[in-house]
Amino acid sequence: MPPLAGLRNMIRGQVLLPGDDGYDVERAGRNRAVEHRPAMIVVAADPDDVAAAVRYAASARLPVAVQATGHGASKPARGALLLATRRMTGLAIDPGASVARFGAGVRGGQVLQAAEPYGLAPLVASTPDIGMAGYVSSGGLPMLGRRHGFAADHVRALELVTADGERRHVTAESHPDLFWAVRGGNDNFGVI
Repeated sequence: MPPLAGLRNMIRGQVLLPGDDGYDVERAGRNRAVEHRPAMIVVAADPDDVAAAVRYAASARLPVAVQATGHGASKPARGALLLATRRMTGLAIDPGASVARFGAGVRGGQVLQAAEPYGLAPLVASTPDIGMAGYVSSGGLPMLGRRHGFAADHVRALELVTADGERRHVTAESHPDLFWAVRGGNDNFGVI
């Protein structure tokens, strides 16, 4: 395995190993039906951390698992590099364009609260603690779905790190097949 010091020097976030302070907190998601026991956890501070972690995992031949808010059930991340993205909580509302830009750790309730002062009603899940990245990548059936359709149908762009560790700005024009797949395809296309 490549030296961990190299990974630690490349990222702004943290690298946690079993037994480190914070390891158990970061591996535990909201959904306790799955217990992750990763070889290491990268607590990503930004998309560059995600890209560095994916490249490191490839060089170390480690599988990669991703957990934003940990709401959805997933396969247990045993022996993998677990990417924890819940600390990526940047959120901006552009009321003129009726657009929300959010980090991988943002929950639907946060988007709802930020949009409400502008009279906007975003297409979020029925409970406020659902993570938006997982929500839109699994299709996103909102409470207003009968009128407006799936939340994924309203996504204009995604910042994605693909398996080669490259950051990509994915839109219908720039990467049409990937854009189509990520919005409702759930996983295995990259890290949002």
